[in-house]
Amino acid sequence: MPYRRSYERFILNDSVSLVTQEGIEKTLALKDLSARGAGILGDFPLDINQRVTLAMKSSFILDKPVAKQAKVVWCKKIDNNLWQAGLDFGLDNKINFI
Repeated sequence: MPYRRSYERFILNDSVSLVTQEGIEKTLALKDLSARGAGILGDFPLDINQRVTLAMKSSFILDKPVAKQAKVVWCKKIDNNLWQAGLDFGLDNKINFI
């Protein structure tokens, strides 16, 4: 049986600010977003289960800037200096869209 997402996913091409627990801040590409998580692209790998904070402002789907803590659930290398990762906000930390 195919996997079905519980939350609608919005395909985007925005930038997002990611801050690690160590205080390292990077600007990455926000590829998709749902109430429960996000897909990002960046020039460095993230560790599975690593905790990060995303600061997002997409006028397309958010009525104001949002900062959410998330856990890295997967990360894979796409190219020499490009990694794609999936983040989970958790059940108690979902985004409320417009």
